[in-house]
Amino acid sequence: MTRATYHHGALRQALIDGAREILTERGHEQFSLNEVARRAGVSTAAPYRHFSGKDELLAAVSDQGYATLRGSLERAAAGAGDARERLLCLAGAYVRFAHDHPDLFVTMFRSRPDGEPVGHDSFEVLLSSVVDAQAAALVPAGPSSELMARSIWATLHGLAVLSLRRPHQRFGMEEPPEGLAASTLSAMFGL
Repeated sequence: MTRATYHHGALRQALIDGAREILTERGHEQFSLNEVARRAGVSTAAPYRHFSGKDELLAAVSDQGYATLRGSLERAAAGAGDARERLLCLAGAYVRFAHDHPDLFVTMFRSRPDGEPVGHDSFEVLLSSVVDAQAAALVPAGPSSELMARSIWATLHGLAVLSLRRPHQRFGMEEPPEGLAASTLSAMFGL
């Protein structure tokens, strides 16, 4: 089979997978479409059949990251018994996701070329848990559920980012992600 007749049946997904591998191995600084194409075994022009450029490929990686995050949050919520446990499990799952997928986590929160809002499905899982926690009087009911969920998400995101930075270990960030998230929400809400 010559290169001119070569057909890659799942090129789009192979490019996304290759991009994730490169991000994990090398980070954003050394990420290139040429390397992604080389790993997929296609010409350097082939990625442009699916993506307008590097930013669009990274947006696709981000989209899959949000789907993976949502799955992690849903599994955490499903394994919890009551509203308190569910909120703490979701918090731990969020910070754990950042630790397990640091380069994907960074990619998910980069600005996107299309300017589209992302992550709404993941946020919905947290919002549902906050509604339940407000109904159980675990967190303040005065603010809207969306405002409370956004505040908790911002706190968890900050914890995730700070705990990924090793110099912050001296501030008590050495706890495992789940413990860090639980102790922080417990301190905030007396959970």
